Amino acid sequence: MVVKVQSQCSPKMKRKNIYVTERKERGTWRCVWHLDGKCKYKDFKTSGEAEAHKKLKLQELKESGTKGQRFNALGDEDKISLFTLMEHAEANGYEPWDAIRHYDKHLCSMKVRPINVKDAVELCLEDKANEGIAQRSHQSLRSVLRRFAIHKGRAAMANIRHPDITKFVDGYKITIRTRVGYMTDLRTFFSWGMQKGYCEMNPVIAAMPGKSAKKKIMTAKRGRRKEQVLTPKECLALLDYCESHEPTLTPYVVVLTFAGIRPEIEGPNIVGSYWDDVTTDHITVDASIAKDGETRIIEPLTPNLVEWLGVLNERGVCRITNLKRKWDKAKLSIGRKWPHDCLRHTYASYHFAMFKDAGLTAKNLGHPNPTLLRKDYNNAATEAQAKQFWAITP
Repeated sequence: MVVKVQSQCSPKMKRKNIYVTERKERGTWRCVWHLDGKCKYKDFKTSGEAEAHKKLKLQELKESGTKGQRFNALGDEDKISLFTLMEHAEANGYEPWDAIRHYDKHLCSMKVRPINVKDAVELCLEDKANEGIAQRSHQSLRSVLRRFAIHKGRAAMANIRHPDITKFVDGYKITIRTRVGYMTDLRTFFSWGMQKGYCEMNPVIAAMPGKSAKKKIMTAKRGRRKEQVLTPKECLALLDYCESHEPTLTPYVVVLTFAGIRPEIEGPNIVGSYWDDVTTDHITVDASIAKDGETRIIEPLTPNLVEWLGVLNERGVCRITNLKRKWDKAKLSIGRKWPHDCLRHTYASYHFAMFKDAGLTAKNLGHPNPTLLRKDYNNAATEAQAKQFWAITP
């Protein structure tokens, strides 16, 4: 039995937070503690029982103080949210804990493993990094998912529905294409969640834009694609600069421009370590350096590329030192802002315009099918421009 004591504790005792004292006249031991300015106690038959109770009360007091500190650390928004929750529960005739216990039972009955969005985002990003996705793709995914976690981080992943997705993207002033990019990354996130058993459905599918919106995106994308394609004159200016100022860059530019090699990993490795895979018949991009992790063979090679390779082999090809510094200077030679991944876009546009074979162009680029290429690169360049481009020789 715990008894409240108003005046039995001496001033000396009150200075102590909790203590054990022997009651010799009764042969018992008393554990005494203070709470909210009041003295309380409980009697035990042995000192061991009293000391055990003292440890228990010390732990309780410690936890109570920690909870108080955590509550005081809450921001105004969190406190308002808790107060609003309490008001809502009272208005509907129940306590917040009733709702929490009901939801706990609901989680137990579900087939999914409970996890909040914030924790799921970090696990997803870790898994994607371990899978070896491209650094740029991982950065894009991380940016979108962590923004989503700021908005819905505490919510259970299994409880997210398509209105939550729509509300999230509506909160940003972004173009239709960027909006689709955000949703694509979120769709990847929830697909991962379904595989891991964290949710039973992908809410992003219902939130994706319709055909009319996608058509606008593709139309705008084709317009930008024309800006990302270098003119034959700009390509010639780039090659002339390399030949005059940085001849070690020429092999790198040649395989990017006339073979569609990717600039980040594939280009530097082919020039530095895999030049034996570059022949006048075909170019092999090994799986170890390919973006998609699959070997691809680029063939047939165009006559001007064969001519360039012959000159380069006679001259000798070696690894490029200080590639970034040299490449940044070389890009200034076209006389305008350097479009992202423009040499690969240039190759794809002129190859498709010249040979009218989407399947062949897609194969050389490493695309899984030609459908995207037909939509993306059609009308980005004329056949007349393509003839000028493929006539660029050493």
